[in-house]
Amino acid sequence: MVVQPSNQRCGTLLAMPNQDPAALLGALLEASPFAVIALDLKGHVSVWNRSSERMFGWRFAEVAGLPLPTIPDQGIDPTPPLEMQLHSAVQGDVDVLRRKKDGTFVDVEIWVSPLNDTEGKLRGTLALLVDITEKRSVEREVQNLMAEAQEARSGMQIERRFRDLLEAAPDAIIEVDRDGRIVLLNRVTERMFGYTRDELLNRSVDLLIPEDLRGTHGMHRAGYWNHPQTRPMGSGLSLQGQRRDGTRFPVEISLSPVKSEEGFRVTAVIRDTTERNQADDKFRAIQERYTRELSATNRELELRNQEIERANRLKSEFLASMSHELRTPLHTVIGFSELLAEELEGPLNEKQKRFVSHIHKDSLHLLDLINDVLDLSKIEAGRVELHPELFDINQAVDETLASIRPQGASKRIRVEKHIEEPVMVEADRVRFKQILYNLLSNAVKFTPEGGHVIVTADSDDGVARITVSDTGIGIPASEHETVFDKFYQVSPTTKGVREGTGLGLAITKHLVEQHGGTISVESEPGKGSRFSFTIPKLSNEGRASA
Repeated sequence: MVVQPSNQRCGTLLAMPNQDPAALLGALLEASPFAVIALDLKGHVSVWNRSSERMFGWRFAEVAGLPLPTIPDQGIDPTPPLEMQLHSAVQGDVDVLRRKKDGTFVDVEIWVSPLNDTEGKLRGTLALLVDITEKRSVEREVQNLMAEAQEARSGMQIERRFRDLLEAAPDAIIEVDRDGRIVLLNRVTERMFGYTRDELLNRSVDLLIPEDLRGTHGMHRAGYWNHPQTRPMGSGLSLQGQRRDGTRFPVEISLSPVKSEEGFRVTAVIRDTTERNQADDKFRAIQERYTRELSATNRELELRNQEIERANRLKSEFLASMSHELRTPLHTVIGFSELLAEELEGPLNEKQKRFVSHIHKDSLHLLDLINDVLDLSKIEAGRVELHPELFDINQAVDETLASIRPQGASKRIRVEKHIEEPVMVEADRVRFKQILYNLLSNAVKFTPEGGHVIVTADSDDGVARITVSDTGIGIPASEHETVFDKFYQVSPTTKGVREGTGLGLAITKHLVEQHGGTISVESEPGKGSRFSFTIPKLSNEGRASA
């Protein structure tokens, strides 16, 4: 059975047997604490109970047969309006924001259901609404409280972390307000200055300054407040702090202005530099002592160098003098031994000839030694002058080989030259032959009988390279550098050969370098040696002019 309420607040309703559907519907609508609204198929209001009037402010007569007035303006609430849900299925517990007659808004929960007649045909939409404004307000308040609690917990964690960092710092840290009172300090400050935290809080920072410096410190503090800026540690200022017992100690201070809720403040980081200053003093004392010792040592070395130079000069003068003194009688011995060998004053027997030969040979050898000493003395004294000229090394090599071949022939050593093309050089011809003679003489001396000595030459990059190779006893790699030292003679590899002063290669090296060239050796024990030296070539311009 379908009934129509007499008070015109409701639409059709299925009635139970023996009951008045209209009366039952009216009683339910009036007693319901929910706002009950029904819309027809056009979306016009057909049911509007008293709870709806109380919730939204419109009376039934003001909304009956009209579109639902509670829908907010576009952009305020994106929730689909009730009339857009006419053909939807049952929807429950939807939170929306709805407008009241006075223009304010109310938070509501809506339950929506299609409204059908007895034949099951859709006639409209039925909605139940509950005012949840107070509930939402409470929820928002709870959320705000929770957010504030979370923020407070975060703030507490940050503050606790700040405290941990403050206490873990290796330096004393204090914060001072505009009046110069200490408002914050860490544990290191207590240990450094000997005060407790309570004794320093809200006390003037001047308490930590030596008494005789407090007056000037006040002026400095006032000047800093007028122009606050960060001052880093170690800014070159010599500062002092004073402990509770009155003792002073050197400090470094870093200042940083800080703006906070309590006002403008300054954070000071204080570092005790006592140990560092002591270390610096010790270092300076050590440095000064070593400087004095170094100066004394340098003076002593300078004196020794002067003595060495004087000794070298005297030695060179002595050697030069003695060489001349020795050569004069030696030439006499050589000359007379040659006269005796010629038998101009009468014949000599075989024994006398042998004695005269020994005298002549050893005299020549002694003359060579004396000449080496004299040459080295001149070189060290810087008195050797070169007289360069243009010449082909082939001719100089031939002249030198003519003097060397007799020595090689006595040991059945072949001495050869392998130079195919002319090689022009600019050098002192006499000294060039002396260099070559020294190298060839050594090659013959340290080459066993039946060996081979070869002279080769080539040119490249503006220099001529001359090489003397032999099949002699060789030189260990460890002695390739020292072989050019004065008085050096190759040790075990010489197999008893100890002729000479050991000055030949030293003189040779000096003469080569004085020509602007270099000398080197390649050698292995038992595999012979290769001595190579360079001499500047004749330039193209020089050849053209020649």
